[in-house]
Amino acid sequence: MFSRWLIALVALAAVAQQQAPIAERDLQLKRVAEPAELKGEVRVPRGYAIVIGVGNYKNLPAEQNLRFAESDAEAVARVLMSKEGGNIEPENLKKLIGPKATLAEVRRQIEEWLPSLVQPVDRVIVYFVGHGVVAGGEGYFAPYDIELDKIPKTGYPMARLGQVMADKVSAQWKVLLVDACHSGKVTADSTQESVYNEMAKLPRKFLTLTSSTEQESSYEDPSLGTGFGLFTYYLIRGWEGNADVDPRDGIVNADELVDYVRSQVRNHARRKGVYQTPRERGDWPPEMLLGYSPRRRTQLAGAAPAVLPTGNVVVEADKDDVEVYLDDKLVGKVSAGQKLALPGLAAGPHVIRGVRRGFDPVVKEIVVVPGQDQTVTLRIQYAVQIKKSARVLYDEGFEIYRRRKSDQDWRKAGQLFAAALKEDDRFSEAALQLCRVYQALGQTAEAMKACKKAVERDADYVDARTQYGAMLVESGDAAEAIRQLSVAAQQSTTDPFVYSLMGEAYLRLNRHAQAFEAAAKSVEVSERHAFGYLVRGDANRYLKKYGEAEADYRKYLELDNFEASVKEWIPYLLIGHGFSKRNAGFKLNYALQRASAFFGLCYCEIQRENALRGSQWCEKAIAIDKHDPYSWNLLGTAYLDLFNRDNRKEYLLKAEANIRKALELNPDAEFASEANTNLKQIREILPQLR
Repeated sequence: MFSRWLIALVALAAVAQQQAPIAERDLQLKRVAEPAELKGEVRVPRGYAIVIGVGNYKNLPAEQNLRFAESDAEAVARVLMSKEGGNIEPENLKKLIGPKATLAEVRRQIEEWLPSLVQPVDRVIVYFVGHGVVAGGEGYFAPYDIELDKIPKTGYPMARLGQVMADKVSAQWKVLLVDACHSGKVTADSTQESVYNEMAKLPRKFLTLTSSTEQESSYEDPSLGTGFGLFTYYLIRGWEGNADVDPRDGIVNADELVDYVRSQVRNHARRKGVYQTPRERGDWPPEMLLGYSPRRRTQLAGAAPAVLPTGNVVVEADKDDVEVYLDDKLVGKVSAGQKLALPGLAAGPHVIRGVRRGFDPVVKEIVVVPGQDQTVTLRIQYAVQIKKSARVLYDEGFEIYRRRKSDQDWRKAGQLFAAALKEDDRFSEAALQLCRVYQALGQTAEAMKACKKAVERDADYVDARTQYGAMLVESGDAAEAIRQLSVAAQQSTTDPFVYSLMGEAYLRLNRHAQAFEAAAKSVEVSERHAFGYLVRGDANRYLKKYGEAEADYRKYLELDNFEASVKEWIPYLLIGHGFSKRNAGFKLNYALQRASAFFGLCYCEIQRENALRGSQWCEKAIAIDKHDPYSWNLLGTAYLDLFNRDNRKEYLLKAEANIRKALELNPDAEFASEANTNLKQIREILPQLR
């Protein structure tokens, strides 16, 4: 069972002309929660999630791969992190997608990471999309590196996952979502029925929702959004609020999500002449909260008293590469002559927005009617015409910005950008440049406002969204930064800054493995992307991979010469680097980032017991940033190590001087207690030395 069938789908509008829509047997009136209910406090338990998706397997031929499995997993991760969806903090979500989903990593995250953190009051979601196989009468989920001739050794046992979920994960609310019953047989044992039956043996202590029943396959549909498996598409739509119908109160509970996904997948498949019906098992409390939208809950006070479940929308456009947003969520792109299907939308009002850079966005307010199809045509007609007076102000400001030599130049450029934006509020480029100026002047709050305005004015302005993500990192909101950068990565998969900044954000959350993955992606996208090596170096250092970290720092120093003026136009590296080596703030220019690399090399050499070489790197860091207490303290530590090795008085004197300097610069630093202890010991020893 190693290929999901591709359904040859035509546009829903054309289908409506050829056949009558299939009625939903369980269609029934639902209600909006009463005002008193909507005023009640909603407690969203802390959430943890593991998202596993494998489509392109290491050891399988191309025809046995799955087309949308990995993008499905990415989409699930985004909706789980969304504040209007799963409400799971990014640091509490593990993504094992493609080559990251090795057997060793799947085992480590499921059996070690998850049980070690989860508390009884928490909720847990595990999602798997990929192949399921059976060997020797046992079921296995297929990780990236599975070998068909060694399935018991290279597959992850379904029974083991069930045991961990049931007995080792202590959360009160637990959900396992599985899309593993795909068509096509590779081994005699791995029939659709046998894989399904093995999953049916999972313990009943938690909710398990599988993508189909034992006699059915799981299908993919290239016309759904950017292309999805049916199961995942409706999971996401449900989490985004379309499942919130009984009552509609801003909360998506397990019963609502199960009912929605089951009915929508079944009906979608039947419209195409095939059969697929998700199946739930287990024992779970009816109030189990899986998604929550505070914004939707607030809006519901004025909603209609009764609604019907769902209807279908098809979006078309008159130009290429139009980004489509459904209720402010990016759901895909559509080009002229193509159609973007959005079935299974909750009945009632929705907003469809078409965005194409350089044009005014098109906004269509629609009312979805249950059981009916409707087509929304986005006519991207009007190019954004920025007022000439605003453009003149912007150009003058940019020339000063480009040639700047002082803070006075920054301020003057900022005044001109602000004037341009006041002249024409649609001028997203002016808002972005104003953000950069405020950032350079250290006015973080004002920079945030300007960056946010640039994104609001131009939703597909990837540079603006990336800069906004960078500002969120700098302001301390790393979780929201990851959410914004995830959208930017969805919009542009070839911008290395998106991934390196995401790595920076994960470092801020002390999620070093995830930081490494993001930074590794950045240098995979561009092997000349210096900042990615710096972030990956820090991630490797925290992971205690000191040799690899040193290699990354050296590569960063090789690539970043800090002399090329054109690089100063690149905004993202103005984000200060340094929080990953300490808890106090960010560095604000290229030179200080270079100091951060020197600090990293110093630290790694000391950890590898090369204190003499390490001290030279610390001195380079201090030469750039004489006010960094962390480098002074680390240099003092290096001289202590040298003294312990050679008992030379000069080393102890240097250790004392450097540690004392560090404490003068920041007596309240987190190293202060240890540093004071070291100083006391040094002063006790020095009189005994000649």
